[in-house]
Amino acid sequence: MIRKINDNDYSKLAQYYEEFNVNNVDIFESSPFINIYVYEENGSVVGFINYSIMYDRTELNYIYVEKEYRKKGIASELMDYFISDAKKNNCKNITLEVAENNFSGIELYKKYDFKEVAKRKNYYKDSDGILMLKELINDGKWCLYTRNRI
Repeated sequence: MIRKINDNDYSKLAQYYEEFNVNNVDIFESSPFINIYVYEENGSVVGFINYSIMYDRTELNYIYVEKEYRKKGIASELMDYFISDAKKNNCKNITLEVAENNFSGIELYKKYDFKEVAKRKNYYKDSDGILMLKELINDGKWCLYTRNRI
């Protein structure tokens, strides 16, 4: 079951923080643009998704599923929820950054038709970052990230 995060969830999600401690960013930063949803199974939080909707675009900040719950479709359910919410909010595109050695993440994003648009050298501790884009509305405008028509 996917639901909005509540105060009782922060201690559980804080356990996941170590995997996302990139550039000293707080994954629970408070902002009117940030949305955090958890995946709950049998009363326990086993994953979450954190994304920002900023006017007509959205960015996937983090998605995580506990190791023992992976390969069960939970990340896909979270992605479906996220993309649906972006569409409901009339977002034109979705962007994300992923470590180039995060093969399962890249596989998940390609499943949802995200395309690699740029690389960020040494963005993560041990690898480059890949900037990926998924178009939701192609209005012929220029893409900020690639400086090309989308």
